[in-house]
Amino acid sequence: MTAILAVLLFLLRAVLVVLGLVILLAVLALVCPFCADLAWEGDPDGDSMGTVNIRVGALGFTLPVWQYPPPPQPEEAGWNPPKSGPVKRLLAKLKAKFSAWRQKRAAKRPPKKKPAPAKPRQKAKLTLNTLCALLRGGKKLTLAVFDALRITRIRVVWPVGEGMEPDQAARDYGAAHAWLYSALGVLNRFIYLDFQELRLVPCIQPGAPVPAARVSFRVSARALFVLIAAVQVLIAFHREKVLDVLL
Repeated sequence: MTAILAVLLFLLRAVLVVLGLVILLAVLALVCPFCADLAWEGDPDGDSMGTVNIRVGALGFTLPVWQYPPPPQPEEAGWNPPKSGPVKRLLAKLKAKFSAWRQKRAAKRPPKKKPAPAKPRQKAKLTLNTLCALLRGGKKLTLAVFDALRITRIRVVWPVGEGMEPDQAARDYGAAHAWLYSALGVLNRFIYLDFQELRLVPCIQPGAPVPAARVSFRVSARALFVLIAAVQVLIAFHREKVLDVLL
């Protein structure tokens, strides 16, 4: 009896430790900021759309997840993959036997009876109060997403007036400055922006080298604030019977 109680206590401790680790990881996932680095560099020759690199991570550490154009595969670099060894052949045989056994077992089972079709549930009607509640919830959730977003490490280098006459290039350079700073002034009211470099390069002198266009930035956000806002919106929808209309 004592041995059984000791085993039960050990299993209970193990379950509590695993549950505590899961809760800790969930809290860290909600509190720690997730981030994504996006970088684009144009082709100076104009033969392609340039290169795009995306890195994703957390706590400032990122790992590459996508690149365009993709890097060359080992076959293109002259590397021949090794042939499948005996372990792979054995695993393939076991997989084939397991698939055949599952098919035989499925064939021996009696056919399942189709359940009777359920009566369609009547949804609640969309009223003016429901529509207003939907708009309020969407506004609150959108503002929470924008408040949680942080766009930092912004670097922008953009040539203006390439291939144009000097007077036209100068006019386009001034117009680009006016449009850019007006748009940034509007965006900065809703999203946190932190620039490290913002440079428009005028291409006025003919024959001068044109720098490649580059745009890179980091997007980070804490999911906790978005989750809190989403829970508040769901509670408001439940109180005002909005879920009956949607579901």
